[in-house]
Amino acid sequence: MYCATLKLNDVPTKVIAEGYWVEEGLARCTKKDIVILLTGNPGIPEFYEGFVKTIRSRLPSTEVPIWILGHAGHVQPSCNLACTMPSNLTWDKHYGLMAQVQHKKDFINKYVPEDAKLHLIGHSIGCWMILNLLKDDSFAKKVTKCYLLFPTIEHMAETNNGWYFTKIVPYIIFLLTFFAWIFSIFPNFLQNLFIAILGPFWGVPAKYHKAVLQILNPHSIYKIFQLASEEMKIVTNRDDDIISKHAEKLWFYYGNCDGWTPIKFYQNMRSKHPDVNAQLCKHGYKHAFVLHSEKEMGKIVGDVINGNLS
Repeated sequence: MYCATLKLNDVPTKVIAEGYWVEEGLARCTKKDIVILLTGNPGIPEFYEGFVKTIRSRLPSTEVPIWILGHAGHVQPSCNLACTMPSNLTWDKHYGLMAQVQHKKDFINKYVPEDAKLHLIGHSIGCWMILNLLKDDSFAKKVTKCYLLFPTIEHMAETNNGWYFTKIVPYIIFLLTFFAWIFSIFPNFLQNLFIAILGPFWGVPAKYHKAVLQILNPHSIYKIFQLASEEMKIVTNRDDDIISKHAEKLWFYYGNCDGWTPIKFYQNMRSKHPDVNAQLCKHGYKHAFVLHSEKEMGKIVGDVINGNLS
C-alpha cells in the first residue's frame, strides 16, 4: 500500500492506495477501471486497509487500483510536513458536509483520468456524498457503478443511534475535545497503553490502535463530532430523484441490525425503487463492519465489483 498527504480543497488529506499510486493514473494499466472508497465518519483511511486488500484479492487483475479517501480534517498532517490545516472558522468552506462533497470532487477531477471507468464505494455518510456527487451530470458520466454500504442517506436523527447522538453529543463536543487535549499531553507510551487497555472494551482490534490515536487528536475529534452533528440536521429526506435517475449505477447493501440504517429503510427503498439493486445483510454484520467483518464484506463487495469491470 502507498500512503501520502495530498492537498484537496486547500486541506491536507491522507490518501491510501492499494495498487498504483494516484499520481500514476492509468499510465501503466491496460484496464481503465479505478475504484475509490469514500469512508464513513470518522474519515480515517487506515480503518479500511484490510477491507480494500480483500477486495483487490477478489479482482481478476492487479491492474485495478483502489484508492481510499477520508474526510477533510479528520487526519492531522505529520509535524514534519510543511503544511497546516485551515482554521475551524472556515468550516463551511473546508470541513462541513457540502465541503466534504467538494473535497471528494476535487480529488476525482484532479487524479482520475478522463477515460477511466470509475467505481465508487461509499460507507455510511460516504454513500450520501456519492449521491450528491451524482447530481453533477458531467461527473456522473465518469461513474460506472456505486457500491453503497450501510447507507446513511435518510433521517439520521430519527434512528436509534441518531436519537442518542442528538440528545447527548452536541452538548459535550467541547468537553470531549478538552479531554483529547489532555490526552495529547501524555507521552506516546502512555497513549498507546491507554488504547491497548480500553480498546477491547470499545470493540477495537489492536491493529487499529494507530487509527484510534488519530481520532483522539483534539483537532480531529472536534471535526469528527461537529460533522456528525451536521449530518443529523442535513441528512433527512432520501433523494429519490437522484436514485431514480441513476438506478442502474447503484448497488445498496443494508444491515439487518444497524442502529443507523434500520431494516425499514431497506424496505422503503425496495418499495419506492423496485428496480434498484438493494441487498439486506443475512450475516449480522455491524455498521462499523471494518472492525470485525472486513474480510467478509471485502469478499462480497469485491465479487460485485468484479462483475462490473471492463
